[in-house]
Amino acid sequence: MNKPILFVTALSACAVSAPAEEKEEARGAAAANGATVAPAPAPAASPAAASGRGVEDPRAFVQSTYDAYRRGGTDTPPEWPVHAYSDRLKALFDAYDAWARQHDDLVGSLDFDWWVNAQDWELRGVELSQEEEGPDRRTIVARFDNAGRTDINRFRFVREGGRWYLDDVVNGHRDEEGWVLSELLRERPE
Repeated sequence: MNKPILFVTALSACAVSAPAEEKEEARGAAAANGATVAPAPAPAASPAAASGRGVEDPRAFVQSTYDAYRRGGTDTPPEWPVHAYSDRLKALFDAYDAWARQHDDLVGSLDFDWWVNAQDWELRGVELSQEEEGPDRRTIVARFDNAGRTDINRFRFVREGGRWYLDDVVNGHRDEEGWVLSELLRERPE
């Protein structure tokens, strides 16, 4: 069984970086608990980021991210695609990260990698479909097998200024429990 992978700085999806001594303290604490510690992914530097925020093709963006998970193996997550987040989603991540930095003794609601709905991954059979919900809304549905468990993520995109932005993610089948990323980012465990 693989040890859980913990991402330093609370699975941050922002370009926020903790001071080096805080990162080392967090790595040491996680390692003492038997976890494999991976550094927090840096912001993505992709062609879309170079030309501005957003993405041109939501489906291609989601596919390339899952491809990066498979290429990286089970211990190297891809870089967080901050450039693809809507202003709303980015603000939610910023607020969550600010809270997490002030509450390093608590585990927040994002104690897993929401792209794969787990801390570890062995992805197989990623299948994507697209649902158009008008000219400026699109949902990319990703069905995948992660270490023998079937899962589904719905990536909700909005178009602003001719570019597409990831605005939310809904996990789970309609008849099963799941989560909504924006709701997780608003949770503050006490």
